[in-house]
Amino acid sequence: MPDDQRPDDERPLDELDDDAPRVAVDPLDVVRSIAAGETLDHDRLKALSSPSDEVVGRMLTLWRALEPQRRREVLAALQHLANDDVTLDFHRIHLSALRDEDAATRILAVRGLWEQEREDYMRLLLEQLKNDPEPAVREAVADVLGNFVLSMEFGLLGEEATDDLTSALRESVEDVNEAEEVRAAALAALGPSSEDWVAELIGDQYESGEVRMRVASLLAMGRNADEQWLPVLLHNFDDEEPQVRAAAAAASGQLLMEEAIDALLELVNDTDEEVGVAAVKAIGEIAGEGAERILADLMGRQEPHIRDAARDALIAAQLIGIDYIDNEDES
Repeated sequence: MPDDQRPDDERPLDELDDDAPRVAVDPLDVVRSIAAGETLDHDRLKALSSPSDEVVGRMLTLWRALEPQRRREVLAALQHLANDDVTLDFHRIHLSALRDEDAATRILAVRGLWEQEREDYMRLLLEQLKNDPEPAVREAVADVLGNFVLSMEFGLLGEEATDDLTSALRESVEDVNEAEEVRAAALAALGPSSEDWVAELIGDQYESGEVRMRVASLLAMGRNADEQWLPVLLHNFDDEEPQVRAAAAAASGQLLMEEAIDALLELVNDTDEEVGVAAVKAIGEIAGEGAERILADLMGRQEPHIRDAARDALIAAQLIGIDYIDNEDES
């Protein structure tokens, strides 16, 4: 049969009309295929974006019938899709798995709420931060609550919600019986807050001497966006622990201060690849013409990790420049 007489499902993909109407996927059919254990089709999973109450209810019932590995597989696939396409919104599906009996599933569900700003979601997470039996889940919750702290700084949370959020995170940091990874995540989450007591807390935990808490303190310094932290961060470029050097580099990039560029350029040559990549990314975050010239030069390096990081950082820096110009034009 000639190609132009074949049905669409038998014709080569490059011959199909991109403007042709596509058959809508019924999200309930997707739920049934998940329940049947069929291979996950990412294109069909998109039908679960912005689901109806009926679909959410079916998922709530379905989770209990699935094996833990299958639950994790579904949530991980949805997060992958959302990362690739910002128009997709699966947060209600993740919300339906927030109290799953499997800790790894709960972690994925929590991470799926990363970009949410609703106060009622924040309160669900605060409850989980306090009561979830698994430290790894509480750590993930604290990470996500950092986004609410940022929203708080932009005035998007009410006074009561603000007090509840910061008090819960502070209690986690100061609770010596809490797992260290949870305390560290809570400290980093508080970083964007401009409250004086937060800066004091960051300084106190930095002086504690524990590597994990020092790393969290450095990350919080970067999120705190106060230039007073730059000397501390630069001092840690020479720390014997690679994870400390990497955190200091990342945090210095968040401060957006050109004074850090020369020191970061030296750190690019660190013996630890993770540190070198963090330094390159930080230069990209600082942006500006000087940073872009440095990144362009670094793209000629022989080390693949530096070359690749420089390419990605240069693209990001150029996008920042375009956004800045657009905003200037609008004003």
